[in-house]
Amino acid sequence: MTERDPPVFPSKSPERLARRDRGLTHILDRMQAPVEKEWLTLAAPYMDIVKFGWGLPLLFARETVRRRITEYHHQNLEVSTGGTLLEYAVREGRAEKMVKEAKELGFDFVEVSEGILDLSLDQVEELVGLVRAQDLDVLIEVGKKDVQRQYSLRETMERLQHARKLAPRKVILESRESGRGVGIYDLEGGIKWDWVHAIISSQPANDIIFEAPREEQQIALIMELGSEVNLGNVALDSVLPLASQRLGLRGDTFGLPVRRSTPKGSPAAKFVYYLIESHRGLEQGELVALSRLPRRTVQMAVRELERQGLITEAISLRDARRREYRCV
Repeated sequence: MTERDPPVFPSKSPERLARRDRGLTHILDRMQAPVEKEWLTLAAPYMDIVKFGWGLPLLFARETVRRRITEYHHQNLEVSTGGTLLEYAVREGRAEKMVKEAKELGFDFVEVSEGILDLSLDQVEELVGLVRAQDLDVLIEVGKKDVQRQYSLRETMERLQHARKLAPRKVILESRESGRGVGIYDLEGGIKWDWVHAIISSQPANDIIFEAPREEQQIALIMELGSEVNLGNVALDSVLPLASQRLGLRGDTFGLPVRRSTPKGSPAAKFVYYLIESHRGLEQGELVALSRLPRRTVQMAVRELERQGLITEAISLRDARRREYRCV
């Protein structure tokens, strides 16, 4: 075997390369049992943030919670509270004390959510201020947990825009653990693509974590938005299956183009790039139909991507009489 013929299997651990190039993976830890150390060492390169679900930290002794956080820190992973924990503290009038104790226990993030309580925008801002006062990072979750009290698409986009103005590390789109009837999912767990396309045509997709608790939802979002899409509420036992899907190592995403460069510029340009990449080439009319963006906006996005050297126009592989855009 020559130097030009490298081995198929890697000679060492991928370390952090995988997580930076494949999109953020946000994990839901249900704290059911101690995390097996050998498994964690193997899976850690494919994880970014671990959330201790709901109010689970209240069920354990402080030292137990601190020890579990430390185990994740040893793998260079960040740890977040669940949004329900802060909402519970708000209801009890102990939000500031809860945030201070989260800092003492070693949490890196406090999640600010409104899934159960009805919080005004001013209250959300106040809670974000409490978190930052303790020198903690913040994640803001948008959406309601109750299937009967869902925001409309317009309300969701307004709350997303407000959350982004507060400059959290990421904004999370609520899905609940079931992945049914909440946020971008219908009652059967299917993805409401008109919602997704509307959201990412006006908000940078990189700023958003799409909660996707079910593996079929993770696959669908990867296929549509690319391997670098940020995914949340991922179960611990789904970490490695998800990593293999991002890398195109399973049947569902086999052959999916892996991004070598990250598009810059407007949200529309990034969305158009995701579509071209995911579909392995699209005509301009197809881009307009899929994105639901005005034709002029699509044309400007295409020119922007061409200037960056990310796409090129070529003869369609499906019809030699037509032209399509493909990733370089």
